[in-house]
Amino acid sequence: MLHHKGLTAAIMLAVIVACCGSLRAADYPGNIRGTVKDASGAAVTGAFVKVKNEQRRLTFMVVSQAQGRYSANGLPPGNYTVQGIGNGFESPLSAPVEVANQSATVDVSLTTRLGPAYPPGWPGDPGGRQMWRYDQAPLESVPGEGQEILETKCTQCHNLSRVLIYRVDRDGWTASITKMRNYIQGMPNTQDLTEQEVETLLDYMVTNYGPLQAPHPNSRLPRGLMSGDGLRYMVVDFELPVSASMPHDGTVDFDGNGWVGETGTGYLGKMDVNTLEYTRIPVPRVGSVRGNVSNVWTSPEGTIWTVDNTHRLVLEYDPKTGNFNTWKAPPESMRAMGANTMVFHPNGTRWGTAIGSNQVWSLNPQTGEFRSFDVPSAARLGHSADPYGMAISPDGMVWFAQRSADLIGRIDPNTGEIQEFSIPLPDRYIMPRRMGADADGNLWIGLHGVGKLLKVDYQTTNMTVYTPQQENSGAYMVSVDLKNNIPWMTMQHADKIARFDPATETFLELPLPYPESDVRRIQVDPNNSNRIWYAGEWGNRMGYIEMLP
Repeated sequence: MLHHKGLTAAIMLAVIVACCGSLRAADYPGNIRGTVKDASGAAVTGAFVKVKNEQRRLTFMVVSQAQGRYSANGLPPGNYTVQGIGNGFESPLSAPVEVANQSATVDVSLTTRLGPAYPPGWPGDPGGRQMWRYDQAPLESVPGEGQEILETKCTQCHNLSRVLIYRVDRDGWTASITKMRNYIQGMPNTQDLTEQEVETLLDYMVTNYGPLQAPHPNSRLPRGLMSGDGLRYMVVDFELPVSASMPHDGTVDFDGNGWVGETGTGYLGKMDVNTLEYTRIPVPRVGSVRGNVSNVWTSPEGTIWTVDNTHRLVLEYDPKTGNFNTWKAPPESMRAMGANTMVFHPNGTRWGTAIGSNQVWSLNPQTGEFRSFDVPSAARLGHSADPYGMAISPDGMVWFAQRSADLIGRIDPNTGEIQEFSIPLPDRYIMPRRMGADADGNLWIGLHGVGKLLKVDYQTTNMTVYTPQQENSGAYMVSVDLKNNIPWMTMQHADKIARFDPATETFLELPLPYPESDVRRIQVDPNNSNRIWYAGEWGNRMGYIEMLP
């Protein structure tokens, strides 16, 4: 087992990409305010207002209040455009307005009718079938040079339909193929592409599966108006500077800064919550090859952890020193490295799930010892159970979702014994994804295939299912506000983040600014329970929503 300490990011340039001001965001005096009116001149309460700085790649979205008034505060210096959206109408985009150390006023009128709403669905497949239905009726590829490469080399991790529903440009397919090759190189019994095959495949994919017309940027915002607690939130959204960075996952550190793993580039990314600057940090290379880093987590010690699937490495990054520590997984017991999720056990061990090898694994950072455990249900399925999200209950048990088996697993960290529990739904392809534990130790899990929220009592294993108003929500992950014991859930298919109140058993669904943001992972800020950070892979975005007083 290889364990390297002290690889410093200082010798690898950490590039500041986005915003350049020295003031803290909370202290920026600039703001834009105004009134939202309809075509008749009546004030509109509950409309969305997008305030966008193109140069900084930032969008602030707020909701109009009583008398149609809105205010977007704490804006970094720069030029902004403003647009209102509500009741099925939108305003024309305003002329650019400069914001520095003063307030600006921009009133908007909702005079242009919006087109059809963009149906919820997997990115690239709006209104289409749930992903699992492609297993029953797979898509067929288009004949042509490159088809054989696609069907033989690109189906070693996922089925063909998972590839064919996407419609992206050459940069997008380049990033996707790079990501796939990183996984292939870290898995046994797989065959990598040659460089010539990569070029042939790229030409084939761009020709036959290039980008469709981009959806209207307001097409997934509700056609009605927000009300109640839906009036009291804002969004800060940032588009990553490198095309097809594919930030699959994000986390938040103890200082309130957001982090992502750029799956398409092999970088960590940090968004400073005070300055809104974005910094890219390259992970250590192995030889000339940069690794794959899709998932990131903040440890109890405040360091950032990720996994390099390509080189079978677990990495720890210390933001204070800029140093990396690495641990190499043994190939003899761990057939494929991966960490769809990582959790931190009170005994100091780190636990993760490896989809490709059908395993749950643990690492003792002090000794470098890895342990791996095969998930039993795979023997019945004839393929991986796809161990996915994880959480730890107060009794020290490690829980995990089994995406392909529609089961919830529980492993005793002392003995390695795994128990499996059925989800009380008649559906097939329930697809439990990711989970979080609440202050009482109960587990909350997104059921992606059926768009529902699941609660598991960790003591009795009793399960309760809750259904949101949003159809085909793509419920993906749950992060719990431990201060108030409130679960938050991503709705990946609908571009929303939802708050669930266990006392009233009601959902508050909060839209994000853009369609196909593809938000997978969220995390409640441990120091500010009103702020929830998110990362969106195919949308190439990160940001946060915040509940306001």
